[in-house]
Amino acid sequence: MFYALATALCLAVLFLVLVSSSILFFPAMLLIRRMARASGLASSANLIFGVRLLPLFLTTIVALGLALPAFLEFEPYSTREGMGIRLDVLAFAGALLLAVMIARGWRIVKATSRAQRAWRANSKKIHLQGIDLPIYRVTDGSSLLAVTGIFRPKIFLSDEIAAALSPQELHAALTHEMAHVAALDNLKQMLLKITRPPRWLKAFYNVDAEWSGAAEIAADSRTLARGASVVDLSSALIKVGRLSRGPATAGVIASHLIPPACNSSLEQRIVRLSELLQSNQATTVRTGQSGMLIFAVFLGITGYVACFHALLPVVHEALELLVR
Repeated sequence: MFYALATALCLAVLFLVLVSSSILFFPAMLLIRRMARASGLASSANLIFGVRLLPLFLTTIVALGLALPAFLEFEPYSTREGMGIRLDVLAFAGALLLAVMIARGWRIVKATSRAQRAWRANSKKIHLQGIDLPIYRVTDGSSLLAVTGIFRPKIFLSDEIAAALSPQELHAALTHEMAHVAALDNLKQMLLKITRPPRWLKAFYNVDAEWSGAAEIAADSRTLARGASVVDLSSALIKVGRLSRGPATAGVIASHLIPPACNSSLEQRIVRLSELLQSNQATTVRTGQSGMLIFAVFLGITGYVACFHALLPVVHEALELLVR
Protein backbone atom coordinates (compact mmCIF):
# COMPACT_ATOMS: atom_id res chain seq x y z
CA MET A 1 0.00 0.00 0.00
CA PHE A 2 2.91 2.36 0.74
CA TYR A 3 4.31 2.26 -2.79
CA ALA A 4 0.86 2.21 -4.41
CA LEU A 5 -0.11 5.31 -2.46
CA ALA A 6 3.17 7.05 -3.35
CA THR A 7 2.65 6.29 -7.05
CA ALA A 8 -0.97 7.44 -6.98
CA LEU A 9 -0.06 10.70 -5.26
CA CYS A 10 2.73 11.47 -7.74
CA LEU A 11 0.39 10.81 -10.67
CA ALA A 12 -2.34 12.95 -9.14
CA VAL A 13 0.12 15.80 -8.54
CA LEU A 14 1.38 15.42 -12.11
CA PHE A 15 -2.12 15.90 -13.48
CA LEU A 16 -3.06 18.79 -11.19
CA VAL A 17 0.16 20.78 -11.66
CA LEU A 18 0.42 20.20 -15.41
CA VAL A 19 -3.16 21.26 -16.13
CA SER A 20 -3.22 24.20 -13.71
CA SER A 21 0.18 25.56 -14.79
CA SER A 22 -0.75 25.24 -18.47
CA ILE A 23 -3.83 27.38 -17.83
CA LEU A 24 -1.84 29.79 -15.67
CA PHE A 25 0.85 30.35 -18.31
CA PHE A 26 -1.61 30.51 -21.20
CA PRO A 27 -1.61 34.36 -21.36
CA ALA A 28 2.20 34.35 -21.33
CA MET A 29 2.22 31.90 -24.25
CA LEU A 30 -0.10 34.12 -26.26
CA LEU A 31 2.01 37.20 -25.47
CA ILE A 32 5.30 35.52 -26.43
CA ARG A 33 3.71 34.16 -29.58
CA ARG A 34 2.53 37.63 -30.60
CA MET A 35 5.91 39.18 -29.81
CA ALA A 36 7.73 36.52 -31.82
CA ARG A 37 5.47 37.01 -34.82
CA ALA A 38 5.90 40.77 -34.74
CA SER A 39 9.63 40.98 -34.06
CA GLY A 40 11.06 38.08 -36.05
CA LEU A 41 14.06 38.04 -33.69
CA ALA A 42 16.31 35.00 -33.54
CA SER A 43 15.96 34.95 -29.74
CA SER A 44 12.20 34.34 -29.99
CA ALA A 45 12.66 30.58 -30.40
CA ASN A 46 14.16 30.18 -26.92
CA LEU A 47 11.43 32.31 -25.36
CA ILE A 48 8.64 30.33 -27.00
CA PHE A 49 10.23 27.01 -26.09
CA GLY A 50 10.85 28.06 -22.50
CA VAL A 51 7.29 29.23 -21.87
CA ARG A 52 5.83 26.26 -23.73
CA LEU A 53 7.79 23.71 -21.63
CA LEU A 54 7.56 25.59 -18.34
CA PRO A 55 4.43 23.67 -17.17
CA LEU A 56 6.21 20.34 -17.76
CA PHE A 57 9.30 21.59 -15.91
CA LEU A 58 7.24 22.74 -12.92
CA THR A 59 5.30 19.49 -12.91
CA THR A 60 8.50 17.46 -12.75
CA ILE A 61 9.88 19.59 -9.92
CA VAL A 62 6.70 19.49 -7.84
CA ALA A 63 5.88 15.79 -8.40
CA LEU A 64 9.36 14.28 -8.10
CA GLY A 65 11.23 17.03 -6.27
CA LEU A 66 8.67 17.87 -3.58
CA ALA A 67 5.67 15.53 -3.44
CA LEU A 68 7.62 12.28 -3.53
CA PRO A 69 10.28 13.37 -0.97
CA ALA A 70 7.54 14.73 1.32
CA PHE A 71 5.67 11.44 1.21
CA LEU A 72 8.80 9.38 1.87
CA GLU A 73 9.84 11.68 4.71
CA PHE A 74 6.60 11.89 6.68
CA GLU A 75 4.49 8.90 5.70
CA PRO A 76 5.18 5.75 7.77
CA TYR A 77 6.09 2.69 5.76
CA SER A 78 3.41 0.70 7.58
CA THR A 79 0.67 3.11 6.52
CA ARG A 80 -2.74 1.62 5.90
CA GLU A 81 -4.29 4.74 4.42
CA GLY A 82 -6.56 3.84 1.57
CA MET A 83 -7.14 5.69 -1.67
CA GLY A 84 -10.45 7.49 -2.02
CA ILE A 85 -12.35 8.09 -5.22
CA ARG A 86 -10.86 11.57 -5.60
CA LEU A 87 -7.30 10.28 -5.51
CA ASP A 88 -8.20 7.38 -7.80
CA VAL A 89 -9.64 9.70 -10.45
CA LEU A 90 -6.74 12.14 -10.31
CA ALA A 91 -4.16 9.34 -10.37
CA PHE A 92 -5.89 7.74 -13.36
CA ALA A 93 -5.87 11.10 -15.19
CA GLY A 94 -2.17 11.54 -14.42
CA ALA A 95 -1.39 8.00 -15.56
CA LEU A 96 -3.30 8.63 -18.78
CA LEU A 97 -1.32 11.81 -19.50
CA LEU A 98 1.97 10.03 -18.82
CA ALA A 99 0.96 7.07 -20.99
CA VAL A 100 0.07 9.39 -23.87
CA MET A 101 3.46 11.11 -23.68
CA ILE A 102 5.31 7.79 -23.57
CA ALA A 103 3.29 6.40 -26.48
CA ARG A 104 3.92 9.53 -28.55
CA GLY A 105 7.63 9.34 -27.84
CA TRP A 106 7.74 5.68 -28.88
CA ARG A 107 5.86 6.37 -32.12
CA ILE A 108 8.13 9.30 -32.96
CA VAL A 109 11.30 7.28 -32.34
CA LYS A 110 10.00 4.41 -34.50
CA ALA A 111 8.88 6.74 -37.30
CA THR A 112 12.23 8.55 -37.30
CA SER A 113 14.11 5.25 -37.38
CA ARG A 114 12.01 4.01 -40.32
CA ALA A 115 12.58 7.24 -42.25
CA GLN A 116 16.33 7.11 -41.66
CA ARG A 117 16.51 3.49 -42.84
CA ALA A 118 14.50 4.31 -45.97
CA TRP A 119 16.68 7.30 -46.83
CA ARG A 120 19.95 5.48 -46.13
CA ALA A 121 18.85 2.52 -48.27
CA ASN A 122 18.79 4.86 -51.31
CA SER A 123 21.81 6.97 -50.49
CA LYS A 124 25.55 7.12 -50.48
CA LYS A 125 27.71 8.76 -47.85
CA ILE A 126 29.66 11.83 -48.97
CA HIS A 127 32.10 14.23 -47.34
CA LEU A 128 32.13 17.99 -47.81
CA GLN A 129 34.81 20.28 -46.50
CA GLY A 130 33.76 22.32 -43.48
CA ILE A 131 30.82 20.06 -42.59
CA ASP A 132 31.52 17.87 -39.58
CA LEU A 133 28.34 15.82 -39.67
CA PRO A 134 27.90 12.66 -41.78
CA ILE A 135 26.07 13.49 -45.01
CA TYR A 136 24.00 11.01 -47.01
CA ARG A 137 23.11 11.91 -50.57
CA VAL A 138 19.72 10.36 -51.30
CA THR A 139 19.35 9.17 -54.88
CA ASP A 140 15.55 9.17 -55.16
CA GLY A 141 13.66 12.13 -56.60
CA SER A 142 12.37 13.73 -53.40
CA SER A 143 13.53 17.23 -52.49
CA LEU A 144 15.02 16.42 -49.13
CA LEU A 145 17.43 18.46 -47.02
CA ALA A 146 17.16 17.67 -43.33
CA VAL A 147 19.15 16.68 -40.28
CA THR A 148 17.82 13.84 -38.12
CA GLY A 149 18.87 12.39 -34.81
CA ILE A 150 19.52 13.85 -31.37
CA PHE A 151 22.69 12.18 -30.12
CA ARG A 152 24.12 11.10 -33.49
CA PRO A 153 22.77 13.58 -36.04
CA LYS A 154 22.95 12.89 -39.78
CA ILE A 155 22.24 15.13 -42.75
CA PHE A 156 20.19 13.76 -45.67
CA LEU A 157 20.51 15.57 -48.98
CA SER A 158 18.62 14.63 -52.14
CA ASP A 159 20.19 14.63 -55.61
CA GLU A 160 17.57 17.15 -56.72
CA ILE A 161 18.65 19.77 -54.20
CA ALA A 162 22.37 19.02 -54.62
CA ALA A 163 22.04 19.61 -58.37
CA ALA A 164 19.99 22.80 -57.94
CA LEU A 165 22.38 24.57 -55.56
CA SER A 166 25.80 26.01 -56.27
CA PRO A 167 28.68 24.87 -54.00
CA GLN A 168 28.42 28.10 -52.00
CA GLU A 169 24.64 27.80 -51.64
CA LEU A 170 24.93 24.15 -50.65
CA HIS A 171 27.52 24.98 -48.01
CA ALA A 172 25.22 27.69 -46.59
CA ALA A 173 22.29 25.25 -46.53
CA LEU A 174 24.34 22.56 -44.76
CA THR A 175 25.68 25.10 -42.28
CA HIS A 176 22.05 25.93 -41.51
CA GLU A 177 21.45 22.28 -40.64
CA MET A 178 24.54 22.28 -38.39
CA ALA A 179 23.08 25.32 -36.63
CA HIS A 180 19.98 23.26 -35.81
CA VAL A 181 22.21 20.60 -34.28
CA ALA A 182 24.12 23.15 -32.18
CA ALA A 183 20.81 24.51 -30.84
CA LEU A 184 19.53 20.98 -29.99
CA ASP A 185 16.44 21.71 -32.09
CA ASN A 186 15.68 18.03 -32.66
CA LEU A 187 15.59 17.41 -28.91
CA LYS A 188 13.33 20.44 -28.51
CA GLN A 189 11.08 19.08 -31.27
CA MET A 190 10.84 15.79 -29.41
CA LEU A 191 9.78 17.47 -26.17
CA LEU A 192 7.25 19.68 -27.96
CA LYS A 193 5.74 16.78 -29.89
CA ILE A 194 5.26 14.47 -26.90
CA THR A 195 3.65 17.27 -24.86
CA ARG A 196 1.55 18.72 -27.68
CA PRO A 197 -2.02 19.54 -26.60
CA PRO A 198 -5.07 18.34 -28.58
CA ARG A 199 -5.75 20.00 -31.93
CA TRP A 200 -9.01 21.50 -30.67
CA LEU A 201 -6.98 23.67 -28.29
CA LYS A 202 -5.78 25.76 -31.22
CA ALA A 203 -4.26 28.56 -29.15
CA PHE A 204 -1.96 26.05 -27.43
CA TYR A 205 -1.46 23.88 -30.50
CA ASN A 206 -0.36 26.69 -32.82
CA VAL A 207 2.42 27.78 -30.48
CA ASP A 208 4.54 24.88 -31.77
CA ALA A 209 4.27 26.19 -35.34
CA GLU A 210 5.42 29.59 -34.10
CA TRP A 211 8.41 27.94 -32.43
CA SER A 212 9.29 26.14 -35.66
CA GLY A 213 9.36 29.40 -37.60
CA ALA A 214 11.36 31.16 -34.90
CA ALA A 215 13.83 28.26 -34.76
CA GLU A 216 14.44 28.61 -38.51
CA ILE A 217 15.15 32.34 -38.11
CA ALA A 218 17.55 31.54 -35.27
CA ALA A 219 19.30 28.92 -37.42
CA ASP A 220 19.61 31.47 -40.25
CA SER A 221 21.29 33.89 -37.84
CA ARG A 222 23.74 31.25 -36.65
CA THR A 223 24.47 30.32 -40.26
CA LEU A 224 25.42 33.88 -41.10
CA ALA A 225 27.43 34.17 -37.88
CA ARG A 226 29.46 31.16 -39.02
CA GLY A 227 30.53 33.03 -42.13
CA ALA A 228 27.89 32.08 -44.71
CA SER A 229 26.91 34.76 -47.20
CA VAL A 230 23.47 36.38 -46.99
CA VAL A 231 23.23 36.05 -50.76
CA ASP A 232 24.07 32.34 -50.75
CA LEU A 233 21.64 31.53 -47.94
CA SER A 234 18.84 33.59 -49.50
CA SER A 235 19.39 31.98 -52.88
CA ALA A 236 19.39 28.50 -51.33
CA LEU A 237 16.10 29.22 -49.56
CA ILE A 238 14.46 30.47 -52.74
CA LYS A 239 15.68 27.55 -54.87
CA VAL A 240 14.69 24.89 -52.35
CA GLY A 241 11.36 26.64 -51.77
CA ARG A 242 10.57 26.40 -55.47
CA LEU A 243 11.16 22.65 -55.53
CA SER A 244 8.38 20.23 -54.73
CA ARG A 245 8.14 19.28 -51.08
CA GLY A 246 9.88 16.14 -49.91
CA PRO A 247 8.23 13.15 -48.23
CA ALA A 248 5.84 13.80 -45.37
CA THR A 249 7.75 13.94 -42.09
CA ALA A 250 5.05 15.02 -39.64
CA GLY A 251 5.88 12.23 -37.19
CA VAL A 252 9.64 12.35 -37.69
CA ILE A 253 12.17 14.25 -35.62
CA ALA A 254 14.04 16.24 -38.26
CA SER A 255 15.11 19.83 -38.86
CA HIS A 256 14.72 21.00 -42.44
CA LEU A 257 16.13 23.91 -44.39
CA ILE A 258 12.48 24.67 -45.16
CA PRO A 259 10.04 22.80 -42.90
CA PRO A 260 6.92 21.43 -44.60
CA ALA A 261 3.92 23.78 -44.43
CA CYS A 262 5.97 26.78 -43.27
CA ASN A 263 5.36 29.22 -46.13
CA SER A 264 4.73 32.22 -43.87
CA SER A 265 7.96 31.53 -42.03
CA LEU A 266 9.86 31.25 -45.33
CA GLU A 267 8.54 34.62 -46.49
CA GLN A 268 9.55 36.20 -43.18
CA ARG A 269 13.03 34.69 -43.45
CA ILE A 270 13.52 35.97 -47.00
CA VAL A 271 12.38 39.45 -46.03
CA ARG A 272 14.71 39.49 -43.04
CA LEU A 273 17.69 38.34 -45.11
CA SER A 274 16.88 40.95 -47.77
CA GLU A 275 16.88 43.66 -45.12
CA LEU A 276 20.26 42.47 -43.86
CA LEU A 277 21.61 42.51 -47.41
CA GLN A 278 20.35 46.01 -48.11
CA SER A 279 21.65 47.40 -44.83
CA ASN A 280 24.92 45.47 -45.18
CA GLN A 281 24.76 44.50 -41.50
CA ALA A 282 26.91 41.84 -39.93
CA THR A 283 24.94 39.22 -38.09
CA THR A 284 26.07 38.01 -34.71
CA VAL A 285 24.52 35.57 -32.32
CA ARG A 286 23.78 37.05 -28.94
CA THR A 287 24.96 35.00 -26.00
CA GLY A 288 23.24 37.08 -23.33
CA GLN A 289 20.20 34.84 -23.29
CA SER A 290 22.33 31.78 -22.59
CA GLY A 291 23.88 33.58 -19.63
CA MET A 292 20.44 34.64 -18.38
CA LEU A 293 19.18 31.08 -18.74
CA ILE A 294 22.12 29.68 -16.76
CA PHE A 295 21.59 32.35 -14.10
CA ALA A 296 17.87 31.56 -13.89
CA VAL A 297 18.59 27.83 -13.54
CA PHE A 298 21.17 28.59 -10.85
CA LEU A 299 18.67 30.72 -8.93
CA GLY A 300 16.04 28.02 -9.26
CA ILE A 301 18.33 25.30 -7.94
CA THR A 302 19.53 27.53 -5.11
CA GLY A 303 15.97 28.38 -4.10
CA TYR A 304 14.93 24.73 -4.27
CA VAL A 305 17.81 23.61 -2.05
CA ALA A 306 17.27 26.47 0.42
CA CYS A 307 13.52 25.90 0.77
CA PHE A 308 13.47 22.12 0.42
CA HIS A 309 13.17 21.12 4.08
CA ALA A 310 10.86 24.02 4.91
CA LEU A 311 8.44 23.10 2.11
CA LEU A 312 8.22 19.36 2.78
CA PRO A 313 5.78 19.61 5.75
CA VAL A 314 3.52 21.98 3.81
CA VAL A 315 3.57 19.70 0.77
CA HIS A 316 2.78 16.67 2.93
CA GLU A 317 -0.24 18.44 4.39
CA ALA A 318 -1.44 19.20 0.85
CA LEU A 319 -0.98 15.53 -0.05
CA GLU A 320 -3.10 14.52 2.91
CA LEU A 321 -5.95 16.53 1.43
CA LEU A 322 -5.83 14.35 -1.67
CA VAL A 323 -5.93 11.14 0.36
CA ARG A 324 -8.78 12.12 2.68
